[in-house]
Amino acid sequence: MQVYQELKTSNGTLRGFLHTPDNADKYPLVIMFHGFTGHKGESHFLFVQLARFLCANNVASLRFDFLGSGDSDNDFSYMTFSNEVNEALAILDYAKNLPNITDIIILGLSMGGAVATQVAKARPNDINKLVLWAPAGNMNQIILAQQKNQVPQLPNGNYILGGLEISPAFVEDIVKQDLFTGVDVFTNPVLIQHDRNDQAVKVSVSEKYESLYSNCKLIVYDGSDHTFTNVLVRRQVFSDLLNFIRS
Repeated sequence: MQVYQELKTSNGTLRGFLHTPDNADKYPLVIMFHGFTGHKGESHFLFVQLARFLCANNVASLRFDFLGSGDSDNDFSYMTFSNEVNEALAILDYAKNLPNITDIIILGLSMGGAVATQVAKARPNDINKLVLWAPAGNMNQIILAQQKNQVPQLPNGNYILGGLEISPAFVEDIVKQDLFTGVDVFTNPVLIQHDRNDQAVKVSVSEKYESLYSNCKLIVYDGSDHTFTNVLVRRQVFSDLLNFIRS
């Protein structure tokens, strides 16, 4: 069953979907955090397909647009990394009060993966397992490199990214983030999934995360990209994830 959800915060309303299995009374829940410029459906329907796959295998899922993205309140220029971490914590609190949940797994893609590491760092006792898809722990380096290329600015001071505006507050916030220190406080199982052909986030970033977590497995695929758009690779990613949830 797929049910529309709204989560009100002091800064706006998050909008998303909860998927729950029809053939189980109790089930684990996967919370999905989308990436930079992404949304609750993600590229090539990645999160939609995953939600349906999990539901068919008696695993629930919850996915929201962060504020400023997708259907949630505010413009994209509102978004900062710290804001998304706070919103992710609110989503976690929301999920903890859902009925019939046995375990909570958080899954983050790209910058959403970096967000997930910070959520697990802040609330290690509230999360049973952590899944990172091409986690952008180097997001601050990426933004600094773009700044050196003199990204155009608007009269209001915002930077231009295609049809979107990025605020100076986002840049100031992300460049000061240390996305690796202290993440090892989370000692429950961690799965990292990454394609070696990823041009957005290099596999070496996932390898660094793997070295920091004490209970971690890294699976590297070959033949896709940052969001697993190869159908066969995507199927394997889903299968490996399900095995991790069930293990």
